Amino acid sequence: MQKIVCLWVCLFGLVCSAHGQNAAAACGNGRYVEDIFTDADIQTTSGVLFGRNTVRSYTTNTEGPPKDLLLDVYQPAGDGAVQRPLLLFAFGGAFVTGSRTDAEVVSICRRFARKGYVAAAIDYRLMQLDGPTLAANAAIYANNLADEVVRATNDMRAAVRYFKYDAAGANAYHIDPARIFVGGYSAGAITALQVAYTDTDTENSNAAVNAAYATYGGLEGNTDLPGTPLLGAYTSKGLVGVVNLAGGVNDLGLLSAGNPPLYSAQGTTDDVVPYNCGTIQPTQFTICGSGALQPVATAAGILNQLHPVANGSHSSPVTDPEYTQIINEAAAFLQPLVCAAPLPVTLTSFSGRVAPDDCTATLAWQTATEHNSYAYEVQGSSDGQAYERLSTVPSRNRAAGASYSFRVGRRVELRYFRLRMLDIGGAAAFSPVVALASCSGAPLVVAPTPSRDQATVSGLPAGRCIGVLYSATGQVMAQASGTTTISLRLGGLAPGIYLLKVQHESGATVGTAKVVKE
Repeated sequence: MQKIVCLWVCLFGLVCSAHGQNAAAACGNGRYVEDIFTDADIQTTSGVLFGRNTVRSYTTNTEGPPKDLLLDVYQPAGDGAVQRPLLLFAFGGAFVTGSRTDAEVVSICRRFARKGYVAAAIDYRLMQLDGPTLAANAAIYANNLADEVVRATNDMRAAVRYFKYDAAGANAYHIDPARIFVGGYSAGAITALQVAYTDTDTENSNAAVNAAYATYGGLEGNTDLPGTPLLGAYTSKGLVGVVNLAGGVNDLGLLSAGNPPLYSAQGTTDDVVPYNCGTIQPTQFTICGSGALQPVATAAGILNQLHPVANGSHSSPVTDPEYTQIINEAAAFLQPLVCAAPLPVTLTSFSGRVAPDDCTATLAWQTATEHNSYAYEVQGSSDGQAYERLSTVPSRNRAAGASYSFRVGRRVELRYFRLRMLDIGGAAAFSPVVALASCSGAPLVVAPTPSRDQATVSGLPAGRCIGVLYSATGQVMAQASGTTTISLRLGGLAPGIYLLKVQHESGATVGTAKVVKE
């Protein structure tokens, strides 16, 4: 009997050990995507010191005394999971105001904690201005925003290092250091995107940003934990994903293959952070928001999802009726990243063509691997938003992949198509969206050819489209958007041949064209 008890204890210990190996071991029963805890279950640990750094007065151009940087941790009490994913979330406020205790930040952290996450609302240093209003300090704000973005970025990186340090020792918060996500709202989202997508401290196209990195300690920055130096021992690399609510990047070229997956939500008429590309007023600091991020992320092979709030404002992603849906969507997007759930297939291509004589369409797709693959549900849409099932194509379920085609037949209003890829167990994943041209089969037209200062792109489907111009080496050179045509400014580009990729605001790929600059 004693041997049996001992064996049971050993086996139980092995199970517990396996359960504690990583966050994925706790997956199941809706964890990380559904509310498995109540709001009353959430325990808050406030005022945790994670870093310290000086605060700069931009009015006098002097560094003030060091400021303690604190964070608040939200976690489900009594949770049996030994290691859990962590979401670090930063507040908004134009880098001038805001707090980790802002209502929307607390709500987001608590909602993710209800799903089984550990969530942390963090401090970051704000721009110190002496005037009573932002308008009174417009020139100072405009001249120093790039510097302030890097300082905020340094502080978020320090928070990542703090949790990695804790996980390697006491692990007071029971996190999996290989499952750390960053996110934010507005300025906080700009900060999180800068952390996630800046790979080197010299890659930004904005000289002021690169200069700030050089001044403040390089890529990892110079914000550190007082008394326990973490710089050099831990890094902020290896993030698993980003939650971007009404934020953007100043340089689309920061997004490259291998970068973390991205969930974004933003109002399409945001008047604070541009939905596509524009400047943050009253500065000349360029920001490209969620609408511009999606096609570039897709082109770089970065897993991404966008929730555009039609005619929505800057606050739309953090206010109902959209807010609850966005939180649930974001959780569903992140859950496979936590649980490492394999997709039914590895899809390598999905395309379509229109027959100009009878207006029929044919879809074709290729897979590299198929594992427990059951079928491909072909879906179509007239607006890129609401989809209907057209047919189901059985999967060949071949480990080495297979090729498929499906004839849609004569289309009436359907112009957007996607695949719902089903596995034998009932799990599913969606393909990218393909947008087909009108029944005339007209291709994208670039005029004039060659072009000197400006090129106009026509042949677009209905709705807003975004065109991204790439060099021969894959660098983003220009970007513009439009509804019936797109106008590209080419004046600053060297003569040569460029590749234009056009994507619909729904995420659908419209097509490509060659642009010749003389």
